[in-house]
Amino acid sequence: MRHQFSLMLMLVGLLLITVACADIPSAHLLASQPMSFAPDALKATPTALPPPKTQATPAPSTRVPAGLIDALFYHGSESHKEVALTFDDGPDITYTPEILAILSQYNLRATFFNIGQHVLAYPQITKAVYAAGHTIGNHSWNHPQLTALGPAQVLWQMEYTNQIIQQTIGIRPTLMRPPYGAINHMAHIQIENAGLLPIMWNVDSEDWKLQGVSSIVQTTLRETRNGSIILMHDGGGNRTQTVAALPLIIQALEQRGYTIVPMQQLLDHYNDGANNTATPTVTPTVMPDVKAVGD
Repeated sequence: MRHQFSLMLMLVGLLLITVACADIPSAHLLASQPMSFAPDALKATPTALPPPKTQATPAPSTRVPAGLIDALFYHGSESHKEVALTFDDGPDITYTPEILAILSQYNLRATFFNIGQHVLAYPQITKAVYAAGHTIGNHSWNHPQLTALGPAQVLWQMEYTNQIIQQTIGIRPTLMRPPYGAINHMAHIQIENAGLLPIMWNVDSEDWKLQGVSSIVQTTLRETRNGSIILMHDGGGNRTQTVAALPLIIQALEQRGYTIVPMQQLLDHYNDGANNTATPTVTPTVMPDVKAVGD
């Protein structure tokens, strides 16, 4: 009888072990779970992710003129009364669709510099931006100050974000905006190694200061010149004021004779006229208000 009782206990124990093991994910399943993007993870090599089930309508990637290689692009040609709108820190589940609706109303194309984490979180919004004919650019994985990272970390930020964008919309970005405008020689080299051209700006709408709609409009109009690249934000915080200011800015610019064009047109016109629109020599640069959420 004692032996039968011991045998029964052994059978029950084996059954419990079997049930417990069934609830433990396999190594393959664990590998497929989202990575933890703690600072140490920046040192890791990006892993391949499965492609999206659906992709936006294919469109050509942005063409970078040969003369702009190894340069920072701050604005287009001063010989053309044209400007470009750019939006940083998206995609955002609330504000990006609102900005898309406004741009569609005026039949305009803009450039959206997206944060990789947000693309991964909101792929459908990124696809909608791309499908509407706008350009998707790289704005790093999690918006660090690149000048505070090492070369391998900067390259990781670039490459992993490139990968996520490509898997979401089907094309690899060619344009990149450094968070906070912070860039030095080291970061510039790694950005180039990732096949990207840094796109800066010469008009900061200062919408991230949240000082009111009229302030955003007045600041933008005061600084805009021929060939300007205008910095605004569709993510990174409360962008209600940006959404309200955008139609006013568009109307005022058009009334002043400016044509709002895609970034590609500014790039194509970069060497028109006598002005130098690109800066080939890179010195350590940090734009003002580095502590701001935007840029």
